[in-house]
Amino acid sequence: MKIFNNYILTVSVTLMATLVILAGFGQQQLDVYYTLFIIEALIITELYVHLNNKSRRSLNIVSLALFAGFMVIVLQKVVAILV
Repeated sequence: MKIFNNYILTVSVTLMATLVILAGFGQQQLDVYYTLFIIEALIITELYVHLNNKSRRSLNIVSLALFAGFMVIVLQKVVAILV
């Protein structure tokens, strides 16, 4: 199995396991799901540092977009606390 296929499989299984666990605990807040999915995806992406340059560059762009979404959620929570 190629390393990129292994990466995709690892991310998919991890995110699905998180989804099942959170749903099992009755979590209904979308921001919790999104935040955990982003954290897991970024951690797994960093663990696969030996991907080829083209794949790595593409994943860095996706990671940047996901991190921007994460920062929006954090800012919303901070504003909600301060108001």
